[in-house]
Amino acid sequence: MSDTAVPDWDETPPRSLGYLASGLVTLWRLIGKERRRIAIAIALVILGEFLSLTWPLILKALLDYYPTIERTGFDRHVLLLVMLWVVAAIGMLALRRFVQESIFIRSLWHLENYWPQEAQEKLLALSLGYHERENTGRKIAKVNKGVEKLTSIIGSGFWTLLPSAFYLVLNAVLILVLDWKLGLLFVLPLVPAIWLHLTCRNRFQHVWETYERMKEESVGLFCQSVLNVRTVQSFVVEKRELARHGSIRDEMERMDVDATIKVQLYLFVVEMIVRMTLVGTAVAGLYFAHRGWSSIGTVAYIAVTGNQTIGCFWSIVQVQTQMMRDIVAAERMYALLNEPIETENRAVGSVPELASGTLAFEQVMLRYAGKTEPVFDQFDLSIEPGEMLALVGKSGSGKSSLVSLLLRAYDPTAGAVTIDGTDIRAVDRDWYRRRFAYVPQDVEIFDGTIRENIVYAAPEASEASVARAIEAACLEEVVRDAKRFPDGLATEVGERGVRLSGGERQRVGIARAYIALLAGAEVLVLDEATSSLDSESERVVQHFIEQLRRDRHITIVAIAHRLSTIREADRICVLDAGTIAEIGTHEQLLRQNGLYHRLVALQELGELRE
Repeated sequence: MSDTAVPDWDETPPRSLGYLASGLVTLWRLIGKERRRIAIAIALVILGEFLSLTWPLILKALLDYYPTIERTGFDRHVLLLVMLWVVAAIGMLALRRFVQESIFIRSLWHLENYWPQEAQEKLLALSLGYHERENTGRKIAKVNKGVEKLTSIIGSGFWTLLPSAFYLVLNAVLILVLDWKLGLLFVLPLVPAIWLHLTCRNRFQHVWETYERMKEESVGLFCQSVLNVRTVQSFVVEKRELARHGSIRDEMERMDVDATIKVQLYLFVVEMIVRMTLVGTAVAGLYFAHRGWSSIGTVAYIAVTGNQTIGCFWSIVQVQTQMMRDIVAAERMYALLNEPIETENRAVGSVPELASGTLAFEQVMLRYAGKTEPVFDQFDLSIEPGEMLALVGKSGSGKSSLVSLLLRAYDPTAGAVTIDGTDIRAVDRDWYRRRFAYVPQDVEIFDGTIRENIVYAAPEASEASVARAIEAACLEEVVRDAKRFPDGLATEVGERGVRLSGGERQRVGIARAYIALLAGAEVLVLDEATSSLDSESERVVQHFIEQLRRDRHITIVAIAHRLSTIREADRICVLDAGTIAEIGTHEQLLRQNGLYHRLVALQELGELRE
């Protein structure tokens, strides 16, 4: 974990003249394995545009040959030119429809389906620190909008920008070759038109960047209000949520309309320059032909291709303007895909031969990004195989952070977490994580059935294992409630387990961890696992822990405010501000009459008051 906070792209959006070029480089990187196929398609585009210029060249040749036709009539030369015209036209259409389009469409469809998978893989690999910093709605907006805009950029670039650019360049070169004087008259006025367009782009680029950031913010607010709809409704703040979301959307609309109207002035001037250029070149060409400085065929060629060139130039302006907006979203998704993975698996396949499986914190320091004070500094603690270690302390003392380090949800800033003396960063991360069965305070429930949630860690679990897990987690009565769960274990629980109470979600989490233990996990981590359970269920879970310790040689690490859960722990570690204040058994700590004794007294007082 870095000590230095990485600057947010949102706060330093790039606005340099090379932004489009930079965006296209980013696009090329994102294309990945499809580069070769798309490069072939681009080469075919160049060939196709070259073929499209053959017929105006043939028309020029026919017009220049017309005096001979008047004298001798249609001869073999004319027929050859006409046949060449037909062959070029058919060849261009066949190339575009059956080769070029086929190659490109395959690549585009593949990328459109590949990018969301790549983004999901990246999001699942990123550490909890990233997910805690980033709003869920904004993450989803970055991916969805990024994929949508990347697809739009590639489609617009291939079907509009590249053909137009190649046609414009090839035609400008041919005009200069045919008549350099007319060519200069045609090409030079395009320079101020391009300059005006770039000025317009630079002036409004920051508006589009702000627009994209606000769009992500609005999606984040939208998602949060829907995800937390129960809280929104219970406090009757629907109008406030609508107002927050609506105010951002209204500002986005104002910004976009204002910028779009102002852009039209620039585009009007650019179009006038380009169209007057064509008229001026045609008039000059007729004068040149009259004076014998040029041929009527050349003038006809410029007139025929000039309109197409103006259309190409205008298409480039329009597409490039839209691409500048789209690239903002594409760059943001690219930044997401390149977000550093704090707990990267750098030792894939490296599985140590364990002598005992002792876990230890050795001189550990942990400082969260953006924080000046560390949670831990020079922290030492060992966890012996088969023991039950309880972590207690006031809120903010570091209990959950310690568990996060143990589970390798974070890596320490300094020092190491070790297993049998080996730094866990030097062993296969996934192998290490599979050694743990984890029950958090807030159990995450997937939109599926009760059974699917229970066997999430091991979908192949037998019915006997599922039955044992249900019994261990006190879920029998829950699944027998036909009114609430008519399909028993096959009942759908809804998004985030909306059909389950807090206690029921906690029971599902305990059953899930039990399945993981049966599947090979060797360390059970309980983070306030009984916090949402009633007293009777808590006693059953305590009995389950005792039985589990008797029947299986597993290590248990438990965080608990309800100290009755951990009285029988082998050691109780009392944390205070990231340090170990006391450590020992329940009886030993009570005799010390220290912080643990005060915590027990306060809890007993609370129980008496209840």
